[in-house]
Amino acid sequence: MAPAHAQVTTDDSALSALPAAGAPKPRANRPAPARSPARQAAKQAAPTAPKAGAAHPAPPPTIPAAPPPPPIIRPPVVDVPLHPPAPPPEVPVKADAVGRATDLPAGLRLTFAPGSADMNAAMIDRVKGFAAILMQAPYARAEIDATASGAADDVSTPRRLSLMRGLAVRSILMHAGIASTRIYVRAIGVPPPGAAPGAAPANGPPPDHVDVTRSDMVASAPSPSPAPSEPRPAP
Repeated sequence: MAPAHAQVTTDDSALSALPAAGAPKPRANRPAPARSPARQAAKQAAPTAPKAGAAHPAPPPTIPAAPPPPPIIRPPVVDVPLHPPAPPPEVPVKADAVGRATDLPAGLRLTFAPGSADMNAAMIDRVKGFAAILMQAPYARAEIDATASGAADDVSTPRRLSLMRGLAVRSILMHAGIASTRIYVRAIGVPPPGAAPGAAPANGPPPDHVDVTRSDMVASAPSPSPAPSEPRPAP
């Protein structure tokens, strides 16, 4: 019996169309499992269930009848050391000072030498006596009107000199116990003509003087002399 023979024919192009041996196969997407209708309905109804604490509504907030008071901001406390005012220098006694003191209805008048503010012992003692009287009237004040002579074209020098005289009297009063708040100094300078009440320019006070008077007493002006009456004809 003769042996059988088979003939095989291969196509190389078919081998190139086969997939590679190590390439992963694509995984097919599986559909999501469908939820049961009962479980989905229970989940939707759960948020709509009323809570136990929300059964009663919350009370409305109380409104105050009046607005709150404004805040009080206190100023900072600063410790400032307080020093008493320095007393003025004492007025020295000048034995050769030309001047005198005369009485006024409301005080006294001090007369100075032209161009000088020096005071002798008699003038200072009279000012101290005035201070003792003023101490007995605590409601009264001391008024100091100082004047000085000078040229008509120079008003500054007489005013400075009258201020020096007024401050000298003020210093004597303060050292005698009168508070500075009760003393008023007015530096007039050259006095205007006829400044003294009831006095003419010719017979007025000397220009170099200081009047120290009390505020509660007004110096009365001298009454003018009556005019001579004219004779009337007999009826």
